[in-house]
Amino acid sequence: MIEAVLFDAGGVLVTEGTSRTRLAEFDQMLGWEEGSMHRRLYSGPWWEAVSTGKISVEAYWQAAAAAWQAQLPSDFNEFADNFHAHQLDLATTHLAWRLRPFYRLVLLSNATPLLTRFLQHEKRLYGLFDIIIISALEGVRKPDPAIFERTLQRLRLPAAACVFIDDKERNIAPAAALGMHTVIHRHALSTERALRTLGLRLAPTPIRYPR
Repeated sequence: MIEAVLFDAGGVLVTEGTSRTRLAEFDQMLGWEEGSMHRRLYSGPWWEAVSTGKISVEAYWQAAAAAWQAQLPSDFNEFADNFHAHQLDLATTHLAWRLRPFYRLVLLSNATPLLTRFLQHEKRLYGLFDIIIISALEGVRKPDPAIFERTLQRLRLPAAACVFIDDKERNIAPAAALGMHTVIHRHALSTERALRTLGLRLAPTPIRYPR
């Protein structure tokens, strides 16, 4: 029986359209191929180090971005937070609240500690999650199986009692290997259909967010 649902943050509960657009503008300013800045900032060894807590956000930004800071507008520095300019996906958030009466919910994200700032300011997420797991605070990140094992330990549930929702196949694979049910997220409707196929219950709409 399924008792818990695990949500990724970026690409699932929040969208990065505005962020991607601004980063693409930085690419254009520097004469780079579109997508280059996003890859340089949020993949590779420096990003892996900060998102597992091995270095500070300040050290990461100095290493990953110092070479271009002087050539770009001041708002470039805001992107030290990988959730800067992200927006809540209201349809997926609504789906999560419809699950809330019946299941324990977990947020499981590869991010720096700055994710906590986003969560504190987003009132529509207040009270949604029973457990919040941020990779930088755990010292391990998806797709390492250890972060899923740690999540199961905190839930005190077997893998088969959990569903994990993520937008990246590379993160889905280790969860499935442990025995979790998995859903690859494309949009709220497809995820809802997948959850219904697994037999999950959903509260009727409309849902009122806590004030």
